[in-house]
Order: sequence, then C-alpha cells, then structure tokens
Amino acid sequence: MNKTASIFLFCILTTILGFIAGSAVWFVLHLINLGTDALWTYLPQAMGIGHSLPYFLAVCLLGGLLIGLWQRQFGLLPDNMEEVIGKIKANGTYPYNRLHIIAVAAILPLIFGGALGPEAGLTGLVAGLCCCIGDRLKYKGDQVAALTEAGFAATLGVIFHAPLFGIVHQLEPDNREEHYRQKLVSKKTRIIIYCCGVLGAMVAFALLNSSLGGSGGLPRFGFEHAIGLKQWMWFIPLLALGIVAALYYQVIARFTRFLRGKLGDRPIISCLIAGAVVAVCGYLVPLSMFSGEHQLETLIYGWENMTIPVMVLSAAVKLFLINACISFGWKGGNIFPIIYSAALLGYSFALLTGMDGAFAVAILTASLYAYIMRKPVTVVAVLLLCFPVTYILPLLVSAFVASRIPSPFAPKGKGDAGAGGDAAPSV
Repeated sequence: MNKTASIFLFCILTTILGFIAGSAVWFVLHLINLGTDALWTYLPQAMGIGHSLPYFLAVCLLGGLLIGLWQRQFGLLPDNMEEVIGKIKANGTYPYNRLHIIAVAAILPLIFGGALGPEAGLTGLVAGLCCCIGDRLKYKGDQVAALTEAGFAATLGVIFHAPLFGIVHQLEPDNREEHYRQKLVSKKTRIIIYCCGVLGAMVAFALLNSSLGGSGGLPRFGFEHAIGLKQWMWFIPLLALGIVAALYYQVIARFTRFLRGKLGDRPIISCLIAGAVVAVCGYLVPLSMFSGEHQLETLIYGWENMTIPVMVLSAAVKLFLINACISFGWKGGNIFPIIYSAALLGYSFALLTGMDGAFAVAILTASLYAYIMRKPVTVVAVLLLCFPVTYILPLLVSAFVASRIPSPFAPKGKGDAGAGGDAAPSV
C-alpha cells in the first residue's frame, strides 16, 4: 500500500475514532450533569433543605470519602493530558483495561462540587480507546502517537465546542525550545488527520444532543460591545491585573502542593480535607464551586447587578479552590474555572471604571490564562468559543504579551507555569 492510500485510510480511521470519542465524551458529560443536578438541586428540594452548611459538609465529605477509597484501591486518577502523553512516550501505549475506573475517577470530583473541569479524565479515556484500537490494528510507536493526538484533538474540540481549539492545541509547541514534531506524517497532513477526528466527534456530539438532549461548552458573549480608545486605554491595567491573578494562582498551587506533601501517602484523609474545603468555600462563597461553565451564562447577563467585593472574593476563592482540589486528590481540569474566575475579575474592573464589560473580560481572561498556559495561539483558540471573532485583536495582543512575560514559577524551558498540579493546559 502506498503512502497516500495509507494516509487516506488513516483519515477514515481517525474520523471513526473521533465519532467514538465524541460519543464517549457526551455520555460522561451527561452523567456528570445528572449527578450534579441530583445532589445539588433535586435532593435538597426533596429534603426541604436550603443553603445549609451541614448539607454541604455531608455531601462533600461523602464525595471525599468515595474519591479517597477509589484512589486507595486504584491509584491517583485521572491522569491529566501531560501524564497521559508521558506514559505513551515511556511505554508506547496507555492502559485501556480499566477505562471504567478512569471514568468513575473523573466523574466523582465534579458531581460533588469540585472547582474543576471535565477535560482531565476524558483525555485519559480517549487515549485508552485510541491505544486499544491501535493494538487491534497492530499500530505501534509513532502511529499510536498520531492516533492518540487525533483523539485528543477530537476530545478537546467537543468538550469546549471549539473545533479550532482541539486542532491548534495539538500543533502549537509547548515551549520555545520545542519544534513541531515530524512523526508519522508531515504537519500539513496531521492537520487533516486532526480535522477528521474533530469532525467525527462533533457529528457524534450533535447527533446525541439532538436525539437525547443535553449540552456543554461555554456560553458566548454577544457581538454588541464597545471597542475604541476609551477601552484600549485600560489595556495595561487589565493586563497587569490578569498577570497578578495568574501569579496568585501559581503561589496557591505551590502552597497547596506543599501542604499535601506533609500528609504523606494518605489518600482518604487528603480527599476528606479537600471535601471539607470545598464544602466551607462553597457555603461561604457559592460561586467558587463547580467548573463555572453554567455559572458564566448567569454572570454574562447579570454582572451589572453584582458588587465588586463579591466578584473579586469569588474569583480569589475559586482560584484557590482549583488548586486545593487538585493538590489534595480531587483531580480534574482547570480551564473552565480559570476562565470563569477571570470573567469575575474582568467584570469587577468594568464596574469600577465604567468601561465595556466584555472588553475587560477579554483582556483579563486572555492575559491570565496565557500567563499560566504559555501557549497564546491555543489560548485564543479556546477563548474564541465564547468571544465573537471581532475580539480577535484584543485576545491576540493580550495572550501574546502575557505569555512572553517571564514567570518565576515556570521551570526553565518548559511551558508549565506552576498550574496547580496540571501542566499547561491543565487537562
């Protein structure tokens, strides 16, 4: 079989794989939504319980106990994307004999209120599926890596409803020293392969949504906004605030990891502590819980009715809670909650100065996220899923400037800037 035919068949395979990955992602997200609604809406209503600290503690401590027991039995799961890729590089494959175990580990922290996103566990699930299919087809080495990368592109594309994000993330280097990898095929052909994977995933997700209901992804800001000198005059203060927030996030990441290290190998106690922290923070600052995906829509349409102290406090506590969860064993992604925290800070700045709220959020979100992630093109790709394309200039400028400012917490030559247990992007 010649190379062209081989690539064509590989594209067909990645399209099918993308469809499978999209279906798996939809079912996991649907289970998370059902579990969250049951614990935090239907059960309290049935019991006639309002905003109650005892209920928060009972639910979150139960979650901590279940997560801790699961970890003691099966290990610290789920792996984030960098851990998944590391295992594939080291072993040439990723274990797929316990995908159900990874799925449970990914779901539990989210339904019990953790300030986490779903992307971490889902990438491990998809990697296992890719390696399983690769083994059946007797693929090895670079072929399995290419298949897995296409699966990652599909997964990220459907999780964030942003096909461009899934593709760009797989192509943009993790740091300045890393070059585009020439593996199974050239970069141009890999783009086609990634597109096939994302296409299959988006079709599966759309079909399941239309037939069974359910949705995911961040809400979008409206096209109506103000851009001009009056807005750009606040660029430097917003950029600085975003970087300060990112530094705060990184300091908290180191602090919570330090505290976790003092506990030693005690997963149950660690996860119970995380549960208690989630409960207290959630009770005192309700906006600090969960990923922020659904909360962002409420914020977009109601931020002018909120107060600056509430928004700033909520953002600070949420950035703390992301790291507390990850460091103490409630593993998950950080992209959704970071974006929500940045939106809170951006809107509070807009209330303070009277500038356009969406413009403030765009600058602050791009600068905060890019400073942590160090991959500006990927940052813009994911933020375009919730910002109109007319915001491309402020997003690009903010992301590129912030990513070029040195971080005292970034290991030399690496892209990770100390992101709470997850290398950038934390997935």
